[in-house]
Amino acid sequence: MSPHADLPHAQPLRAAEPNEGPAIEALLREHALPTAGVHEHLADFFVAHDARGLAGCVGLEFHGEGVLVRSVVARTGHQGLGGQMVRAALRQARQRGAQWAVLRTTTAEGFFAQQGFRRIGLSAVPVAVKASVEFRGACPDSSTTMIRDLRAGVSLRTAREDDMPAVLDIYNEEVRHSTATYQYAERTLDEQVAQWLAKRADGHRFFVAVTDDDQVVGYANYGLFRPREGWRFTCEHSVYLHRDWRGRGLGKLLLPAVMAHAREKGFHSLVGVVDAANTASVKLHESLGFTVAGVIREGGYKFDRWLDVAFLQATL
Repeated sequence: MSPHADLPHAQPLRAAEPNEGPAIEALLREHALPTAGVHEHLADFFVAHDARGLAGCVGLEFHGEGVLVRSVVARTGHQGLGGQMVRAALRQARQRGAQWAVLRTTTAEGFFAQQGFRRIGLSAVPVAVKASVEFRGACPDSSTTMIRDLRAGVSLRTAREDDMPAVLDIYNEEVRHSTATYQYAERTLDEQVAQWLAKRADGHRFFVAVTDDDQVVGYANYGLFRPREGWRFTCEHSVYLHRDWRGRGLGKLLLPAVMAHAREKGFHSLVGVVDAANTASVKLHESLGFTVAGVIREGGYKFDRWLDVAFLQATL
């Protein structure tokens, strides 16, 4: 799969027309993607157009409680369309009852990880989806297989400035009531916007998890672990969830997205600084390949007690 850069002037994604099969196949061939099965599943293809014609497409194949996402492509030079198409397709899949989504890719693992997908082995692929042509020779054996849990009912996208009030509410809830942050004073909106601007200026992605009506229910970002030159390949991340959305798997969508983007930016190591008593956060990190690199005993102090601080590390 080859989701190239997205499009500034595309029409909204819509269902493919019965006569658009040849144009879709031509676009797929242009990007060296398999065309087998397009006509059989054309009713579940979605397309975007611009003034030149077909600008992008994405296909779905429903298999029981799951869906195979295939044929994701956007014409070069169209900023944002790839992510928009994937998010719209997954929203359609959820609305039709799909609980998980699978795909195969040869060159775009990082892109799909930033949409919440994670790598799995072929043995973990649900049996029903293996009947697809994507698993019967259409994709090379070297393809990476990825899966995404759809049950949380959210999409991931890059944060905008107008997301910052919701992000601020999530963060300040933790300031007031938890040891997820050791900050005492609530952050102001100006400070939150400044943080977002700094991440954007540095090229460090700030992700938000949003509902279908675009309500922010979680976020994650990253930045340099330390400012000196020798630390330039190590970064540190933060993940925070709305109190009503904890325990729904959002962390397993947001954290891999941060990992994938940091890897693309050339970072070698990602560090999370976690209250050692926060077992849910420690287990989340460990499930995604982090290990406890060390613990600073009584390194923090909040709510009139000493707190142990765990450093969790993953090699990217």
